[in-house]
Amino acid sequence: MRLRSILSEAYRNIVTGTTRALLLGIFLAAISAGLAIVDARSIIDIEQKADDFVSSGGSVRVMVARESIDAAACERLSAISGVRSAGALKETDAVVLRVMIANPIPAYVVTPGLIEVLGGNAATRAGAWLPAQLAKTLGVQPGQELVTTAGTLSVAGIYDYPDDGRDSRLNYAALLPQLATGVFDECWAEVWPLSKTRDHLLYSALTVDVSSTDPVIIGQLNTSRGTQFDGVGAFTGRPTRYGLAGCGLAGLILGFVAIRMRRLEIAAALHLGESRCALLASLLIETAVWSFSAFILAACALVFGVIPRNTAASMNVYIIDICGPAAAALTALVGTVLASFTIQEKYLFGYFKSR
Repeated sequence: MRLRSILSEAYRNIVTGTTRALLLGIFLAAISAGLAIVDARSIIDIEQKADDFVSSGGSVRVMVARESIDAAACERLSAISGVRSAGALKETDAVVLRVMIANPIPAYVVTPGLIEVLGGNAATRAGAWLPAQLAKTLGVQPGQELVTTAGTLSVAGIYDYPDDGRDSRLNYAALLPQLATGVFDECWAEVWPLSKTRDHLLYSALTVDVSSTDPVIIGQLNTSRGTQFDGVGAFTGRPTRYGLAGCGLAGLILGFVAIRMRRLEIAAALHLGESRCALLASLLIETAVWSFSAFILAACALVFGVIPRNTAASMNVYIIDICGPAAAALTALVGTVLASFTIQEKYLFGYFKSR
């Protein structure tokens, strides 16, 4: 049979409803889009939990060792893969404002890297960094000056430090950046993803002091979101990951059943002398029409299931989950081939009796 005849036969079957293309396409689109959207939302939920964990300070590791932290070594930790930023901190004399002499502001000397840990940039201008709530209370903005008993103090910047369970010392404190030299009391490092190996790297910021008896403690800035977050484990272990395989299985079953429902028609065509190759080609064309139409519908539905969640990795999630509808469209063709070979001309009268 010529290609034109094959295409003509497939077209007539689709137009007359013999293929049931509309019903099969909508059904496959609904299944594959539903499974893909459920998995996409599961992945986005994991990402949002990870973002919440990081933004709350759960990924910031704090090593406390009084007068034993090498400030320069602590800053260099940021060069290690997986350590986003690192900086040292030590307490210093409180800042006493002339208008608030009875209420001094606790102050800490910090290295520039610690300002980065808090989401700022110490290179913007010289001066003190204040938490947002304290700056609001004092009514100051970056660039303004505070009159203290020791002279004027410029406000270099403002950092967010909400009261969400994190170490409360910096809720009401002034941070005074200085060069990363000398010995400090603490080393803060934002580590992501979390790793015990990277925790051990913090020890490289310690100075060697055999006479010191103070303990060295590594803790977490905020434990309110838990002490660990295994994003990789949550992603690979999510129950909805089987939805992608489910899409492929749905396409295979639907493609198989769609052809088996037409076994009498197919056996009769074989009995009348139509070649199996020509018949299979026509069936594959018909299946391709409804299965790839289903893919397009599912792809559009997945866009509305992913983009409204407005995450930075929406496109990555879309790429992962569009594989499900794509697999469904392809396995429908496989189901068509398998079903066609189960239909034999010799069973024509049996198919007729059981119709």
